[in-house]
Amino acid sequence: MFLLKNNTRKEIKFKVFAKDIGKFYAWLYNSSFKKKYHDRIVNSLYYDTTNLDFANDNISGQSNRIKIRARWYTKNKKDYLNNFCDNNFFIFEIKRKKNNYSNKIIISKFFLKKKNSFLDRRNLLKKRLKNEVSKFAELSNLVLNYVIFVNYNRNYYEHCLTGNIRLTIDNNISCSICRKTQNIFNTNISNNFTIIEIKFNQENEDLVKRILKTFPFRQVRSSKYLYALSKYFRFSY
Repeated sequence: MFLLKNNTRKEIKFKVFAKDIGKFYAWLYNSSFKKKYHDRIVNSLYYDTTNLDFANDNISGQSNRIKIRARWYTKNKKDYLNNFCDNNFFIFEIKRKKNNYSNKIIISKFFLKKKNSFLDRRNLLKKRLKNEVSKFAELSNLVLNYVIFVNYNRNYYEHCLTGNIRLTIDNNISCSICRKTQNIFNTNISNNFTIIEIKFNQENEDLVKRILKTFPFRQVRSSKYLYALSKYFRFSY
C-alpha cells in the first residue's frame, strides 16, 4: 500500500500566528508566487478505524501512514449540515505518506443530489466508501467510520517558474464531531493562526530550499485532522 509512485510530492507546513500574519504577506508579495485559482472552501469528512489507528499513527510519527476522507468544495462558508446536504461533487481520497513524501489517490468521484437527508447521505457515503476501499487488499478488512468534519478557507498560489510548486493559505478552520444521527455545532480551530503549505515535486526540492532561505517562519508538523480531534478528545496537539 505504501509503494509510492513517481508523482509523489513533499508538503512543508508552517503555522503563522495572527500577530505575525503581516510578516508573512510582506514575504509573499515580494516572492515569485502569484495567485492562481479562486479562493474556495475545502470540506473534508475524515474516516478512521474504531481505535483511530490512522490518527494514532500520525501522533506517534509513523513514517508510513494514511488518511481516508470524503472531500468536496464550496464557494461559501456555511454550517456543516448545509455544506454536507447541498448538491455537491464528492471525492473519496486515500492520502498515503512514506517518510517525507506523499501522494493522493482519488478512488471515486461522484455527485449527490440535495434530496438526500442528512443521515441517508452519511450512510450512503459510508456504504460507498466500503465498496471502494475493498478494492485495496491492504485495507479490505478495515472497518471504517466517519469521525470528524473539517472545513476551511483556502487561497491558492503558484510559483512563476513552475506549476509544480504551490503555496496554499488555510484559515478560518472549523470542525464538527460526527454522531450517529447529528453533528455538534462547528467549533473554530484556528482563531489565532493560519496554516501555510508549500507543495512540490521531488525534482523541485533544490529550488524550494532556495525559496525558503528568506521565509520568516519555521516548519512544523500540522494536521487539520488532529487539530480537530484534539478539540473533542483528551490530547494536546
